[in-house]
Amino acid sequence: MIFEERQYQTEAREAVHKHVCEKETNPCVVLPTGSGKSVVMADIIRKWSTQSPWVRGCILAHRKELVTQNAEKLRIACGQGAYSSGIGIFSAGLGRRDYDSPILFASIDSIFRKAGEFQPFDFLFVDEAHRIPPAGEGKYRTFINECKRFNPKLRVVGWTATPFRMGCGDICHRDHILNEVCYEAGITELIDQGYLCDLRSKVGTIQPKLTDVKRNSGGDFITKSLAAATNKQQVVQGAVKEAVWFIKEYERRSVVFFCVDIEHCKLVSEELKKHDIHAPTVTGKTPKEVRDKLIGDFKAKRVNAVCNVNVLTEGFDAPHVDCIVLLRPTLSPGLFSQMVGRGLRPDPCKKFCLVLDYGMCIDTHGPIDSLGGDPVVMAICGKCRESFSRSIRICPECGWEIPKRDIEIMDRADAERRLHSANASRKSILSGVPEAKKVDEVYVNVHTKEGGRTSLRVQYRCGMSMFREWICLDHPGRVGYLAKEWWRKRFGASKKNVTVADAASGLFTSQAILEFTKTITVVKAKGDRYYRITDYNQELPDDS
Repeated sequence: MIFEERQYQTEAREAVHKHVCEKETNPCVVLPTGSGKSVVMADIIRKWSTQSPWVRGCILAHRKELVTQNAEKLRIACGQGAYSSGIGIFSAGLGRRDYDSPILFASIDSIFRKAGEFQPFDFLFVDEAHRIPPAGEGKYRTFINECKRFNPKLRVVGWTATPFRMGCGDICHRDHILNEVCYEAGITELIDQGYLCDLRSKVGTIQPKLTDVKRNSGGDFITKSLAAATNKQQVVQGAVKEAVWFIKEYERRSVVFFCVDIEHCKLVSEELKKHDIHAPTVTGKTPKEVRDKLIGDFKAKRVNAVCNVNVLTEGFDAPHVDCIVLLRPTLSPGLFSQMVGRGLRPDPCKKFCLVLDYGMCIDTHGPIDSLGGDPVVMAICGKCRESFSRSIRICPECGWEIPKRDIEIMDRADAERRLHSANASRKSILSGVPEAKKVDEVYVNVHTKEGGRTSLRVQYRCGMSMFREWICLDHPGRVGYLAKEWWRKRFGASKKNVTVADAASGLFTSQAILEFTKTITVVKAKGDRYYRITDYNQELPDDS
């Protein structure tokens, strides 16, 4: 069996292949949770392996569930082909240690010290790539750097739904392991196309008081301090009572509760029993056999609800989830996205996923389709004056290291800034009002609609969000006239008739559009399928 690729998956695959062939940098693919990253990975590997049977690759993940899921997708893609026998697994949790397989799916915990025990890899895919730290000697960096010793031309491709790390900013930067996003698909776009499930949200009237909760060095809440605010009987009882009312009112049948710590998880589970809802707890302390059985029972719909602490945020695939209850406040946009993402997968048994927020998450972060991390903070080398990402701490040009005392001062200043920064006040899980957004990058390519004319697809990256418009230079009539006017405003009058092919082949097309377009105004009115770009270069709101 070979998967039938969706258009955005085909575009992602082609973008990776094009990047690897034409550039020396390491790309990252950004696809929302539930959009099939593992399918795209499988198709790329299958095609590379068919074209170059000697190619060797390793696909890294941090959980055994992801290792299994990614490997299974490749087996399905290969079918009974000869290359399917070359798929191996290296994971202590799965009881497998295959050394000779040309394509290896590995758990980072099991393999990070063993790069020298394998024949050199040609490529590495890193699932949940936001876990790669920008500096230090963590497991991912240790393994990647060791692999580069044996093959300096090793290519690394990152895959994630959230291309940023809290406290570090974008994971892609010239000084980081991953250098640029080569393809991104937006949540709203895929919802509109039916590839992801629609979301609806309710913000609870019961919310914990977070004013005295302490933050850690990364900027998120310290668990112990957070638990002191959330684990109060009145807060738990009130939130659970209201959540149960919504669950019954909207006839939700598969509910995931996200809790703060083990005690909080138990309190929520016990409170749910009083309302005749059986929701067993799954935490990091739950024995493996028990955890696997509970998750299996939930996936098989023998259990209708589950309470968890940091277990079901990544690598948990249950398309029938139709309700997410956020009882765990967080300042991390990545964690917020991962929690809500558990309900994004479509399923015939649900028309939408209901998100119930009792952790002030929507208030803090705003709509899930407009999330973004902090920008990459730059430092200036004290020796050669090279500018570089502060997160890596060592100048890549001359080796000068930021003094420890300076780092401590800067970290304190960052923590103070985060402490006093204004929170978003939008109450919807998906955006729906006109908003001006700063344009950070522009990408252009030819878009061919089946049975129709070609157009120039212009993509604007605004923070972590991507917005698109199609410029129909080759179309006749009013559509073509408007497209030519759009082009004239950016490039001036032209003596020749500019075609889509001309525009796409221009070396500086993207840069010229970026220089012209400082902001775009986007809106999705009621009844619209997609976000529309309605204006350009409007002033940003004061809180931008």
